[in-house]
Amino acid sequence: MRYLFFDLEYATSKGGESKICEFGYVVTDEQFKIIERDNLIIDPNIDRSEWDYRVVRTILTRTISEYESCPKFTYYYDRIVRLITGADLVIGHTLDSDAKAINDDCKRYELPSINYDFYDVKLFYKQFANTHRDTGVTTILKVLNIDGETNEHDAGADAFNTMLELKAMLESLEISIQELIELCPEAKNKSENYIVKSLQEAQQRREAEFREHLSGDGTNDIFHNKINKRRYLQFLDNVKPRKQGGTKLKGKKVSISINYEDHHYRQMLNLIQLIVDEGGTVILKASLSDIFMQYEVYNEDGSLREDSKLKYVLEANQNGANIEIIDLDELFARLGITEKELDEMPMASFDFLFDEDAVIKDKHDKAIIERQKNKGKAKKKGGMVYSSGESKTTIGDLFGDLLAKLEDTEQD
Repeated sequence: MRYLFFDLEYATSKGGESKICEFGYVVTDEQFKIIERDNLIIDPNIDRSEWDYRVVRTILTRTISEYESCPKFTYYYDRIVRLITGADLVIGHTLDSDAKAINDDCKRYELPSINYDFYDVKLFYKQFANTHRDTGVTTILKVLNIDGETNEHDAGADAFNTMLELKAMLESLEISIQELIELCPEAKNKSENYIVKSLQEAQQRREAEFREHLSGDGTNDIFHNKINKRRYLQFLDNVKPRKQGGTKLKGKKVSISINYEDHHYRQMLNLIQLIVDEGGTVILKASLSDIFMQYEVYNEDGSLREDSKLKYVLEANQNGANIEIIDLDELFARLGITEKELDEMPMASFDFLFDEDAVIKDKHDKAIIERQKNKGKAKKKGGMVYSSGESKTTIGDLFGDLLAKLEDTEQD
């Protein structure tokens, strides 16, 4: 049996695509006797401006010049293929990200996909320690009281330390690696046709959530609701008039009382559209508005609820501004609608999110929207979604107190 442990370092992951600059690995037999180890230093083949200088300063252990003086990924590709396909088990820490990085470089250089199963020590450790927290290599070494190699973020050292961690867990539990795999099926992953199974499934979950909440989450609150707030701000950024020549609020900046705005999500979307249709603009900062709509709400004890926006409007007027303060009925009258009619309007459309010129500040939404817009346009390279088995027995159940014992030993 041959076990391959590998770890990568990246010159950059900007734009969601990683450029590899180190491929560190250790090959062992089933007793963890080292057969081969190395750290392949790689020229990421990018301009100096493309390097992630935060990574260069705080993570990488070599200079940019050292990396640039080495061969490119294409030089090492065949060797990496032999290492991965020649192993009976491929193992690493947070290996889904590294598998994606390999896929990124394979696609960049138009090289064939490397297809393989792999196992994540981080997920083994979660069960071992009965924790839901993601834990880094260095922390695991400390908890398991392992004297590993100290040059953190050197890919070769991290691969070696990952091997030590798995070995220590198996010895503590007195089980084989095959038994560990059976107890932790969630640690198994797959890279095939440039797709990492777990990352694809996470992407599909995010896209399903996006579709489900395209217009909001179904409640009528805004600023204490992450999804509705995001949609509300996107609507403000992108709303356009549906008709030409509206003049009732031409050139006027309108701000709405927080007491109304925050609890009338559906109504606010349509109100914004109506105001824009009449030549106006809705802004959040009330002190810069031309018209402020106040809205009185009373607390349970009968006291008037404070309106933070009104406070700033009054201060601005005291300092020389000339903000007109009107109530809800007056705004409705200027727009030619009633409160009942506004309440009965259908949900505003969010089709604008898919326009080419849409302003999408949220990076997760932007990525999902781009994928959906491009769906069917790009050449399909295949890719299956593989289901993993489930196990009712976990290492956390069997060895729930093991972490505490290890920590006590370390303190002693």
